[in-house]
Amino acid sequence: MFHRNRVVFACVPREIKTFLRYNYFMDLRYTLIFLTHGDDILMLHRKKAPNRGLWNGVGGHVEPGEAPEACALREVWEETGLRVDGVNFRGLLTWEGYETDPGGLYIYTAEAPQREISPNDEGEMAWKPREWVFHSPEVVSNIHIFGPLVFDGALPQVYHFVYRDGQVERHEVKPLTDDICA
Repeated sequence: MFHRNRVVFACVPREIKTFLRYNYFMDLRYTLIFLTHGDDILMLHRKKAPNRGLWNGVGGHVEPGEAPEACALREVWEETGLRVDGVNFRGLLTWEGYETDPGGLYIYTAEAPQREISPNDEGEMAWKPREWVFHSPEVVSNIHIFGPLVFDGALPQVYHFVYRDGQVERHEVKPLTDDICA
């Protein structure tokens, strides 16, 4: 198990950890979860940085010693009041040059058991049509790139984004191996 900045990389195979460390120098410190209900995706209009004023999925920091999947389930509960049976691992997102230090996150999806959600301090929550999520300028811009792949059933991949002046300058999509755990 690899530890850096007290974040656990328990679920990622050694070759992926090495790939991230030496190609992107990234730590996977967060989870991002997209809850669905029918064709709608639950989105959070963020009050806080990063991505203040934009719509994003729910998620947050992986606690020391916490597995990424456990973090995803905890964040869903904390931000929505929903208990989901499980989450589906969809890939890794890494970045550099954005409003936070270079880093990365685990992407998950899950089916919401209902549409009713609890209010939270993170921002307004709303169910949005899939096409709106993938095209609206009010949504975090990298979702327009990785979202359609994630929701169209692509195998888990690494989605890497390089930003300049708050805009995506370039991005790469690289496959993960089949032995990545969920």
